[in-house]
Amino acid sequence: MMRATLPLGLLLLAAHPAQANPPVDEIKSGGCLELKLDGKPASCNHDFRLVDDGKGEVNFVTGYRAAQTKPEMVINFATAQTPDMENAYGYALRLTHVTLMSVGAPNQQRHWPATGLCFMVKPNPLRAGATPIKQDIVVMCSAALADAGAPMRRIDWKFVF
Repeated sequence: MMRATLPLGLLLLAAHPAQANPPVDEIKSGGCLELKLDGKPASCNHDFRLVDDGKGEVNFVTGYRAAQTKPEMVINFATAQTPDMENAYGYALRLTHVTLMSVGAPNQQRHWPATGLCFMVKPNPLRAGATPIKQDIVVMCSAALADAGAPMRRIDWKFVF
């Protein structure tokens, strides 16, 4: 009986493509390693929101301040996940658009078409003897905004949690 069910189970697994990750919406605290807007450094906060809809769309949302005179802003990197972009080291996510808004004004957010990639690098499981060592996950995004009306042309962001 076991011999008959094993090939049937393998056939069923092969017939259905891999499912996306389970949905998640959580705040991740860590360290903002770098945020550059058009090549100029900007200060960013040390937390971000990771939103995975479970259907292949992953958003990375963080806050930043470009200059002392401007209000604090929020940026959302919206990405599309495809199964062929995952390997043992992490995920490469294709950027679809960037959303910008000032803090306290969510009804005035602007969506800008963008090209680029976000990488979410998985930690390697390591052990020191029998003790597991916690390693950090790194998120890196590079976005190019082609719209002439966009407030910036390029965004580079690195975060570790």
